[in-house]
Amino acid sequence: MIQTSLGPARCDDPSTGDSIDDASVQDLDRILARQSLAPAFAPIAELRLRDPHGYRGQVSGPADSPLRLPLTLFGVAEHCGRSAELTLAALNSLATQFQAQGLGGKLFYRVRRAALYDPGFCADRLQDILTQAGLEPDRLVLGLSEHRAHQSSLKALSRLFADLRALGIQMMLCGFGDTHGGLLAVQALRPDYIELGRGQIEILRSPVPNLDFVRATLDVARRFNALVVATGIDTEQDLRAAEALGIPLLQGHSIGALDPAPRKRLRKKLFCGAADSDGGLGDAQTATVAGLATEIPPVCADYSVEEVGEVFHAARQLQTLPVVEKGKPLGLVRRMDFMNLFLSRYGRDLHGRKPIRLFMDARPVMVEHDTPINEVSQKLTDDNQSHAQTDFLITRNGRYLGVGYMVDLLREITALQLQTARHANPLSGLPGNVPINQRINEMLRKGRAFVVVYVDLDHFKPFNDAYGYSKGDEVIVAVATLLLSECGTLGDFVGHVGGDDFVILFEDDDWEMRCRRILATFEAQAPSFYNATDRENGGLWGEDRQGTRVFFPFLSLSLGAVRPDPDCCDSFHDVATMAADAKHMAKQQAGNSLFIERRCGPHRVA
Repeated sequence: MIQTSLGPARCDDPSTGDSIDDASVQDLDRILARQSLAPAFAPIAELRLRDPHGYRGQVSGPADSPLRLPLTLFGVAEHCGRSAELTLAALNSLATQFQAQGLGGKLFYRVRRAALYDPGFCADRLQDILTQAGLEPDRLVLGLSEHRAHQSSLKALSRLFADLRALGIQMMLCGFGDTHGGLLAVQALRPDYIELGRGQIEILRSPVPNLDFVRATLDVARRFNALVVATGIDTEQDLRAAEALGIPLLQGHSIGALDPAPRKRLRKKLFCGAADSDGGLGDAQTATVAGLATEIPPVCADYSVEEVGEVFHAARQLQTLPVVEKGKPLGLVRRMDFMNLFLSRYGRDLHGRKPIRLFMDARPVMVEHDTPINEVSQKLTDDNQSHAQTDFLITRNGRYLGVGYMVDLLREITALQLQTARHANPLSGLPGNVPINQRINEMLRKGRAFVVVYVDLDHFKPFNDAYGYSKGDEVIVAVATLLLSECGTLGDFVGHVGGDDFVILFEDDDWEMRCRRILATFEAQAPSFYNATDRENGGLWGEDRQGTRVFFPFLSLSLGAVRPDPDCCDSFHDVATMAADAKHMAKQQAGNSLFIERRCGPHRVA
């Protein structure tokens, strides 16, 4: 057993042979005796919510101490065999301040390896610290870096984690991907969180980043029912790249630096990036034609045919000429149609002095600048004019803005479809977080009435553990298919948040009836996923997160429905908060359930 007493006045560094001097040892002793550690916290953002998911905690020595830096402080403690003592003191300081400041969410703290292997670091002592600080154990997440561990050391850690999990404490595997052995540790320890290493985040800054590992990590996390935390999100580029990849939790300088008294709400600028803006990534449902407007100087309605011919002659590439009077678009003159008239036999002599309004297309397709691209495409396709439309007029508040071309429209639709595919869930093929958020933002911006239904599978993890990931994927695909079968109208939208979570956006009044049909259909379908023995028993036996053997009934769906008021919700973040709360309430009910939230906006924190 490692001795936790002070020991000799000098301690050797086993890796370098250097010695820790008497002054450093005495300084460490004073810090621990006086409990003079300085705690600080950095927020961990869950961008679908405005409040932090939690905070990463760190302690340092007193500002006037040679052991002020955490690396130096813990290095001295480790070399003197006092890692467990210092770690417990750090957790005591962090938990006490965390509660005193009323910080929300979870407290994340990374534990050094030396402390984990010290018998002085045990569940009983940690429970005493949390009780004294008044912090519920399920709000503490302990992180570790253990990718180089052998199977024997992982078994020892598994035993320690089992004791900690029995209290409700959660675990995070840190630095995943920076060294070998991460997947072995995930399999052995089954962490609640997986932290992407800083080295993996730096890849996102490359001109042509290789995202395969990040995507693979997200898939591993989904399969093990863990959440991914990306650290080192230090720049706007990091933030938007991580958000676009669907990484759920983010931490770094762009989110918030370490602070003894951190903010209780995330900075508003975090919600003004690509996923929030009209000019960001979108899909054909939400992207508008404003960006397709080509500003071509118009001609007046009383321009003569001769004058228009001169305009086309001077601008050989010009294919379309808008006719506008006092800012109001009246029609279009298309080069091909005009030349057929103008160059025909006697055409110039007969019509040269006549006004162009007599020969223009007086019924071109006109669309407002904020019209979604898919609606314009449908309008042009359905147009019953005899000749194929190749262009259209774009207006802003009824006034001429520019000309839109079919070729540009088709190119944009293709690009948006490819963009949507990149943000689609690879298992279900449904739109992922980015398209979901953009669709909600667009509906809020337009003030459209809609209903958001958060769909979650109950008892999915024990089913996955018992039947394997292949069978679990089969269930996920079946749920996606079921949701799509009940959401076939034009205003409906089905997205796959990730794992076993889905989102439906309804615009029709019969949404509740369709939700109840989804529940009834899945209730009838669920037993078919089980073997004969489990079907006869009405479910299966498995272990919960505390390792207790528990009976889990058949898979079921929990649906939380909200009707956002555009006047009360700033963006998709507010809607997501309400939907998550509604889903939580639905899960309080046994079996397939629907909870309908009556409030139309989020509760604001004063």
